[in-house]
This record gives sequence, structure tokens and C-alpha cells, in this order.
Amino acid sequence: MSRFEFSAPQAVHWIVQELDKAGYETWAVGGAVRDMLLGRPSSDWDLATSARPEQVQKVFRRTVSLGVEHGTVGVLSRNGTLYEVTTFRRDVETDGRHAVVSFADTIEEDLARRDFTINAVAWHPLRANLVDPFGGMGDLQERVLRTVGVPEERFREDYLR
Repeated sequence: MSRFEFSAPQAVHWIVQELDKAGYETWAVGGAVRDMLLGRPSSDWDLATSARPEQVQKVFRRTVSLGVEHGTVGVLSRNGTLYEVTTFRRDVETDGRHAVVSFADTIEEDLARRDFTINAVAWHPLRANLVDPFGGMGDLQERVLRTVGVPEERFREDYLR
């Protein structure tokens, strides 16, 4: 794990801190992390957590169900901004557009289901740790777009990739 200091909205820190206090591991994932690595601002912050949806709903007073069956709960910040918090997942099967998922135990398992290596990087806002099991940072620097896993399988999972 590498240490990286980035600027994230205060609400992201608050959500991660509250889940951490409740005993759950939580990471920023996806486009926001990729944007930070590129030195770009991001307004699309997604969080992945070890907490199950009902546990997220217990930790926060203001939540919105965004797809609880897929592990996603919206957490409203004090100013009303909605942040997606999704339980770590793994794909069980897919029909080419919609995946059947099961909950996973680690951030590494969650990152393994992502489309491209540049989107399979996670950042912990409190510890400033970066997890990059598929070499996404190097691919960003080299300007290479590479799938996580076998390309044919990854595109078969989701035709819109």
C-alpha cells in the first residue's frame, strides 16, 4: 500500500470516519480516485465499504435506498449532497448488462470486479493509503487502457463497457 494525500470533500472524510468508528472499512473508489491521480477535481465520489446496507443505514440518520439489493445506499451529507456507499461486492453471474452480485469481504475482491485497471484503485481518506492491485496507477501514467482480467470476459459481462 502506498501513502497519498489528496483533497476530498469534508463529507467524504465524515462518512469514512463514521463507518470506521462503527468498525467498518471504507474506501473511495472509481472515477474520483482516478481523477485525483490525474490531478483533476472530482464531484463524483463513490465509497466502497465492508458494511452491509442495513449497517450503513444504522450508522447514518439520513439515507436513501439506491439499490439495497445490490448493496448501495445513498448517504446525505449535512448540506444535502448524496454520496453512494456500496458494500464490497463480487460478480456471481451476468447477462451482458445486469450482474448478480454477492457481498465480498475485502476491497481487493471489490476492485477485481471493476472494468479497467485505472478504475480499480482505492484510496482511504483517513489513512491516505492507496490500494492498486492491478497496476492502474502505472496504466494512467502510461496512458494505457487495460481491463481487469481477460478483456473478452470483461466485455461479455457488460456490453456497454
